[in-house]
Amino acid sequence: AMLYLLPPLGELLSPARRNLYHQLMPVTTLTRGMLIDLLALGLLCGAGFVLLNRAAPRARQILWLPIFPITAWIAGRDILAWMNGIAREYLLPWRHYLPVLALATALCLLRLAPKTYQRVTNAVAVVLASGGIALLFVVIPQLALASFSRGPQEQTGFAHPVSEPWHPGEPRILWMIFDELSYDQAFTHRQPGVNMPAFDEFAQESISFSQLQPVGIRTDEVIPSLLIGKPIANVEGDPHGQLLWRPTADAPWQRFDQDATVFAAARRQGWGTGVAGWFNPYCRILDKVLDRCYWTYSEPVAGELSSRWTTWQNALEGLPLADRIEKLGHTAQPNREHLDDYRSVMQEAQTLIRDPNIRFALIHLPVPHPPGIAKGPSGTGEDPFNYLGNLLLADQALTELRKSIAESPAAADSVLIVSSDHSWRTAMWLELSALSPAELRATQGGVFDSRPVLMVRFPGAAKPQQIDRPESLMLVHSLLLNLISGTVRTPEEWIATLPATSPAAQEEMGQKK
Repeated sequence: AMLYLLPPLGELLSPARRNLYHQLMPVTTLTRGMLIDLLALGLLCGAGFVLLNRAAPRARQILWLPIFPITAWIAGRDILAWMNGIAREYLLPWRHYLPVLALATALCLLRLAPKTYQRVTNAVAVVLASGGIALLFVVIPQLALASFSRGPQEQTGFAHPVSEPWHPGEPRILWMIFDELSYDQAFTHRQPGVNMPAFDEFAQESISFSQLQPVGIRTDEVIPSLLIGKPIANVEGDPHGQLLWRPTADAPWQRFDQDATVFAAARRQGWGTGVAGWFNPYCRILDKVLDRCYWTYSEPVAGELSSRWTTWQNALEGLPLADRIEKLGHTAQPNREHLDDYRSVMQEAQTLIRDPNIRFALIHLPVPHPPGIAKGPSGTGEDPFNYLGNLLLADQALTELRKSIAESPAAADSVLIVSSDHSWRTAMWLELSALSPAELRATQGGVFDSRPVLMVRFPGAAKPQQIDRPESLMLVHSLLLNLISGTVRTPEEWIATLPATSPAAQEEMGQKK
């Protein structure tokens, strides 16, 4: 039972709590569901082994046969859950053969070497018994402690009155992050049928960067890094769901200081601030510096459990074959949780945009981040919902949000920043064997292009300007501070602050002056 539940248990007992950090606090419904499953499966397996040991010797040998393939299947799944790199790619094709090999080996031993077969069954029994001892004295106490710890139920959002309202003529900042948007796929090597008119139109009115350098490849590292203006190498969550970070892999851990973020800088200037976001628990780590907030992340831990579900939902989802049994009853659109997250963030984003008193708004969208929730250009095949379809959905989202901006009272005073946190991490998805044939063709076999997207449109801008020299995505932080302080109000003023202005940009600035 413990081996079967090891993936979600490993997330709970991990010191980093990285995946639990992205769940609603407290995670008691999740841990209670695991505890129920552990006790139920443990008692069921225990009763089975008691009856097994009471059987006649020959019957006991035969009844042991199915235990070998079941144990091999569970062990293979658990090992794959924690492996990365070449070793995982090597083992992955063998996963489905492990139970067959285990059963075949057991049958051969039973037929040809009964004494060896008995030694093997004894060895497996010792391993399973050792797991049971660890269960009783290590896992269950920690799980019980986590299941009955008390703490306030975290809300998905809040709204407070803004202290100083917006007035016409005052600047406003709208920062949209399209998670995992690749510059290569959006502009350089756009695939046939992937039409993105909203991004094309926006690029014709913006300053854009064709050689932008990323500051990381994980959302929970990159976005906090941009908020505080410091590189972040690792993050983890404490028992209360607060963010811990360090600048290098061997540096000491430190708490995330929301008073050092760009939102705190905006609040000190009297600006109203707001977030509609995904994945990162914005309303928890930025609660003191936001006037309005909403965040969501509905995808379950280790593919099975979520603190947004009830205890009994988690208990049922954690049982063997629960997912397959559920699919027998009805057919739902693939990746329903991701689609629900997209819709809810879009709804809250519209609310933020309609409120001009929120002068600095961050909108973090879960597209085109996989898994696919929109059909690709072909719309057919074994996996029609893929990254290319999510690109089309991202373009649709930009169209809808820009329409809302145009209808808002602060449209003429709004600076719009469109960026991604990192590019499409094809190497990671290829390692997980999660790239569809269409995605493999789009990336020429999973080749990783690291360039994220950054486009900035100032009020009244109608001409494109592309910067083709390497720049760091970290310049978003300094841009935000300059916009908030009033140091930068025009494209020319911003370009002058960049570390090394290209001769072409200098010439264009001179012509405009």
